[in-house]
Amino acid sequence: MNRQVNLTKRVKTKSGLRYCPVVLAANGRIRPNYVLIDGKQEAHPEGAYYLEWRKGTKRVRLSVGNNAADAVAESRRKQAEFYAVNSGVAVVSLDATDSRRSLPATATEYLEEARLRMKPRSYTAYSTALSYFQDCCSKPYREDINRKDLLKFSAFLRDEKEQAPRSVYNKFEIMMTFLKAQGVRGLVGKNDWPRYTEEEPEMYEQEELDKLFAVCDPEERRSGLNSS
Repeated sequence: MNRQVNLTKRVKTKSGLRYCPVVLAANGRIRPNYVLIDGKQEAHPEGAYYLEWRKGTKRVRLSVGNNAADAVAESRRKQAEFYAVNSGVAVVSLDATDSRRSLPATATEYLEEARLRMKPRSYTAYSTALSYFQDCCSKPYREDINRKDLLKFSAFLRDEKEQAPRSVYNKFEIMMTFLKAQGVRGLVGKNDWPRYTEEEPEMYEQEELDKLFAVCDPEERRSGLNSS
């Protein structure tokens, strides 16, 4: 049985998300972030690369992350696996024996779905947090992440990225939400979470307000009363 592995990229088009063929240069190498849409080359830095092949009548797709070089390497590995099978060589597929998912591929796939259900501001926050974690943690698989990696992430945000305590907490919470969505739980205790102090709103006594409004013109006074 001959199987051809195709490399595509799932990108956002005018008609929605589509799996589009990658563009090859004259030397046969992939052009990073370029895809073919209706026969024309377009630059799409967003999205993830996917391997695509047929298993009987069923189309199979496998996310291989957003790095073009890594995607090409995975495509060649999978194609070599199929060639070996066609030649009668017994091959144990890595897909069957190793259920681990690469962290970059999992994060890319998660963010693809997040883009569809989140407001742009929330999506940006999630994308930034996951990107910072990958800057901090070099482990290739999500299953390898442990408590120490998350504690290092908090310190990285505080010391390297110079984030405010509330921002550190928010990005840590996003990372925990991501891991929970992947079925990874119980890595940290409540005392491991970063802390921040919620600032109390400043309260004014009525006497102070009366003095303030006394020096306001009518328009400023109306604005102050409406805001209160």
